[in-house]
Amino acid sequence: MKNYLSGSILSLGLVLGISQAAQAKLNVFACFPEWQALVSELGGDSVEIFTAISALKNPDNVDVTPVLISALKNADLLVCTGADFEGEWLPGALKRAQNPKLAGGQPGLFFARDFVEGLEDDHTKGEEKGEGHLHEHGNPYVQGDPYRIRAVAGRLGQRMIQIDPAAAEVYKKNTRDFIRDLGALAKDLEKKAAPLRGINIVAQHEHSVYLLNWLGVESAAIVEPNVGVPPGPGDLAKIVSLIPRANVKFAVHAAYENPRPTVFVAGKTGIPVINLPFTVGGTPDATTYADFYTSSVQRMLDGLNGTSRP
Repeated sequence: MKNYLSGSILSLGLVLGISQAAQAKLNVFACFPEWQALVSELGGDSVEIFTAISALKNPDNVDVTPVLISALKNADLLVCTGADFEGEWLPGALKRAQNPKLAGGQPGLFFARDFVEGLEDDHTKGEEKGEGHLHEHGNPYVQGDPYRIRAVAGRLGQRMIQIDPAAAEVYKKNTRDFIRDLGALAKDLEKKAAPLRGINIVAQHEHSVYLLNWLGVESAAIVEPNVGVPPGPGDLAKIVSLIPRANVKFAVHAAYENPRPTVFVAGKTGIPVINLPFTVGGTPDATTYADFYTSSVQRMLDGLNGTSRP
């Protein structure tokens, strides 16, 4: 009887162990909400995600907290932008975490910009002239372009399969569906956004370079020429003067930004102000990638029709 009970307990323990292993989730550290959203789309219930910063925080300012270090220690996969965008905080955080899965050259390190080209902006050009350090390798906010995100999704799905082959079928199906559905949505939105092509707008910062490039929208001026430095009276006066001359239709700012300078120039000229999500989760109507692109297009169409969108 004793041997029978011992055998039963051992068998039960093995079954429970196998069950727990089967249910184990892929632990993912995402630097920004756009990567959290993409991992969620591809991984579904097979992933557990920690995000370093919320959609309503400035992505240039990430606080390295004990909670963040703990998340890095436990991560199987890190998904970030790359191209040195996280260079001021991530290398030090990884050194503190001492996670061998996230060491250089390991499959646990995934940087989106390794797989898509970046667009230049004024900060990139400033770096080339020795005037600053921001965006040395191109504008980092690639989430604004659905085609780049589709390319990243394909590579990320492959990486998730490599690291977690037990859930390979989930990742394969979700990646395939995401790429297909986003491609179809992009085509539909391009037709819907046709009236936006070629118009001039002003933007508070160069946060939407990829979105505007995708839709053919021209940025006539940047309200905040230096990140984190409020524009002076002279800067604002130039933009106020430019708006009617350039036939600017509306002004945009990112959801995480204080829109005060943009609201000022818009108020002086009578153009609408549009709050763009900037990333997934930036506004209540942008909770998925599909919603993010749909909301961004609709908000700008509203601006073209004379309606502000807070």
